[in-house]
Amino acid sequence: MKEILDSYIKVAFGSYEQAKFKFKQFEVNYKRFFPSGRDARVLDVGIGRGEMLTCMKIWGYKNYLGIDISPDTVDFCKSLGLNCALVEDIPAWLEDKNKDTFEIITLLDVLEHVRKEETIGFLKALRASLKDGGLLIIQTPNLQSPDGQLHRYNDFTHEVGYIEHSLQQVLMAAGFKDIKFGGFEEFAIGILKEKILKVLRRFYWFYVRKLRLINGNLNPDILTPVFFAVVKK
Repeated sequence: MKEILDSYIKVAFGSYEQAKFKFKQFEVNYKRFFPSGRDARVLDVGIGRGEMLTCMKIWGYKNYLGIDISPDTVDFCKSLGLNCALVEDIPAWLEDKNKDTFEIITLLDVLEHVRKEETIGFLKALRASLKDGGLLIIQTPNLQSPDGQLHRYNDFTHEVGYIEHSLQQVLMAAGFKDIKFGGFEEFAIGILKEKILKVLRRFYWFYVRKLRLINGNLNPDILTPVFFAVVKK
């Protein structure tokens, strides 16, 4: 894995540039969960190309920070003027050095990279780093969606896949109780093409739900390719 992580942006994304469409997606999906006070300490764990860090900066948060284990992602985000740091042992950094520190932590497309035997300890460290009443936002591929395997196996560094129930299991095991789930809305720009796709998507999801009902299969509500959990300490 080290060979991939050391050049992760090139290997995973192909280019050293941000996906700017994510700025609007994150605004539509997540901005409402952020604290109103711009002095709040907010953290992004697993920064990738820094789109969430850019949003935190644009939204006016003075005390934002990002951490990652990949030198490649940290160097790139620093080149954009974003506040971030390389952290080799993230759980220790969270639990031992930054306990009860952050009002909100985002963990976007990260948990699926954590090995099963390390997952609950990692989540416990995230919980310890939150202030009382603080929020953790977890975004991950949705294995209960149609063709969920496409996201699951798109990246070689993915270790596990989640549906609502399995994500709730590990969160509860880590000590979280207040857990809410939502579907990540990818059609966030508002252009005509997206509006048409949203209408067509409703018919497709109706078909999927009926097919699962006929087969006596699990039939969860959230069918977006990516979903998220908002978890309160």
